[in-house]
Amino acid sequence: MGTFRNELTASDQDWIAKQKVYFVATAPAGKSGHVNTSPKGYDSLRVLDSNRVILLDGRGSGCETIAHLRENGRITIMLCAFEGAPRIMRLFGQGKVYEPESPEFGQLFEKHFAEDWQDPAKFKFVRSIIDVRLELVGQSCGFAVPFMDFKSERETLVKHHAGKSREAQAKSRIRDNTVSIDGIPSFLDGTDSTPALAKRRITAIMDMMLPWAGGAALGAALAIAAFRGAFKWLPA
Repeated sequence: MGTFRNELTASDQDWIAKQKVYFVATAPAGKSGHVNTSPKGYDSLRVLDSNRVILLDGRGSGCETIAHLRENGRITIMLCAFEGAPRIMRLFGQGKVYEPESPEFGQLFEKHFAEDWQDPAKFKFVRSIIDVRLELVGQSCGFAVPFMDFKSERETLVKHHAGKSREAQAKSRIRDNTVSIDGIPSFLDGTDSTPALAKRRITAIMDMMLPWAGGAALGAALAIAAFRGAFKWLPA
């Protein structure tokens, strides 16, 4: 049976620190758009206190998590036990994105990640820190999760970005990280979100106008039908 609480216990925090992988879920605001789930590794999750966690976000081929967070802030982090006693934990909260140029990033990185990521070549992989204020903690059994052994981290992405020039990284950021797959702007440094914002505003205006336009068209069609019924001699 699942349980819920308002904060992480000391036992929760110890268990989270031992996990090798976790999953991050976000979604656009409203009823449309695609829900995104991203797996995370690299020992990138830190518990700051009973209601706050941060994660080190790496460069990738998309920007779903960041775009969603900057639109509505909602985020769920899920962890599950692949060894030892079964457990699934979900952390529901609101997240903020801090890029390397921000003072918040500098403070959090220096205190919680610098020891493992201060090598300049390795740091090229880092895109942001996501700061999550927890609103609810859920726990369930996890008996359906299989046992799996941790072998090692994959270093491919870190090595890939270590070998890229700043110019190449800037080009890939513009190409891959400007908007989400639903056209939501990421507002990441170096990207131009103006076209995406304009398109979303036009779409929003059209969505607002369509019900009225549809009602007007229906009303006109009914009026014409009634008129023709009264004057059957009119040509169709």
